[in-house]
Amino acid sequence: MVALMFLVHTVKVRALVGQLGKTEFDIEGGFTSPYVLYMIKESEIKKLAKQAVKGSELFVVDVTVDNANNISVTIDGDHGVNISQIVEVSKYIENSFDREEEDFELFVSSYGIDKPITLLRQYQKYIEKPVELLLMDDTVKRGVVVSADTELLIINEEIIKKNRKSRKMLTGDPLEIPMSSIKEAKGIIVF
Repeated sequence: MVALMFLVHTVKVRALVGQLGKTEFDIEGGFTSPYVLYMIKESEIKKLAKQAVKGSELFVVDVTVDNANNISVTIDGDHGVNISQIVEVSKYIENSFDREEEDFELFVSSYGIDKPITLLRQYQKYIEKPVELLLMDDTVKRGVVVSADTELLIINEEIIKKNRKSRKMLTGDPLEIPMSSIKEAKGIIVF
């Protein structure tokens, strides 16, 4: 009986939406915003973001769009990202939409060291730099990246020595780690 009532309620809301135009509503049947005309598709933003960075050293790391059209785009570059590049990508995406038609908030940011490494291109950017890996078996490995490809990450594993005063990470022999066994990877700063 409850499912039937929900279905009837949903049909009534959809009928009302049909009368009003393209206004979005949430799962409970309430309207998300009278100003949100429709939800912008994540795939559309990904396409625009990739077009914005095409031909440069930049690449798109992540794109999210919530039901209130809050858009978040994270970009990275082979040699980092500067503020003018962020502004350029933001303007490109924003100018692709008519503000009279779509209501949205756009956040474009650069990849930070606090965020996980998710793309092969990012692993390759970390060659000769320290990383921390959380493996599928919940063990943690730290080391300096030697190489990375679609199948395998090779690091020189960290050697832990007491009373070490060096700022550089001490590493030992290479350790081969299948990419499929990595749950999360992050760049680290060694003090």
